[in-house]
Amino acid sequence: MTQPVVAPSALAYLYADSLQDLFASKTRLSFGERLPCRDVSVKKSDLATLILVTAYAHWKQQGCLQLSMGVKGLLVKSKYLQAMRTSIPADRLDGLEGLLLASVAPREKDNAVASIVHRLLREDSVDPWGRVVKEVQHYLLGLGYYSEVERKGLGKLLGKELSPQCDRILSLQSSVSLVRELLSGLRSSQPEVYTQLWKDVSAGITSRQETPDTDLD
Repeated sequence: MTQPVVAPSALAYLYADSLQDLFASKTRLSFGERLPCRDVSVKKSDLATLILVTAYAHWKQQGCLQLSMGVKGLLVKSKYLQAMRTSIPADRLDGLEGLLLASVAPREKDNAVASIVHRLLREDSVDPWGRVVKEVQHYLLGLGYYSEVERKGLGKLLGKELSPQCDRILSLQSSVSLVRELLSGLRSSQPEVYTQLWKDVSAGITSRQETPDTDLD
């Protein structure tokens, strides 16, 4: 497979709408995330899950991660996906691919897919799915596919705004076929692993959602 000009997870973010037939599951949540430079939206939680599923699939295809099914629980048993580091990548990738590989723990038993995602996101937030999206946007900012623009008026209090560079982003559209090959290859070769990967990545992101404090007084 030819290597894309940007990380596969970033391509999955930019053109997620063209990959929706590969989603293993879809959320019921209605709010969406508008994709840059085109009038199209994808549900934010689906988008964040796709981004990280793509990062996992990339390292598996590169031979750097092995994904295997496991079972947990004594009375009530449930399946989960385990990741094991198998080699050092020949080419370093920044962005979420780099964060993902750095989040793999030294001990194999600590590397359930959901646990790796939990570590990758570092801290709880109100919107962990949006945090995944912002990680991709800042990666693309570093490559010149976004720029920082000063806000106006009271908006200045929020800091600079990220603005997509549409000419550059639209030039990447043909590369999304590489992500399609990556995901469809995993789905066809290991369908159970593919489906569980979506479930566990989603669970890992959700585990970072802040829960409101409840006043019992």
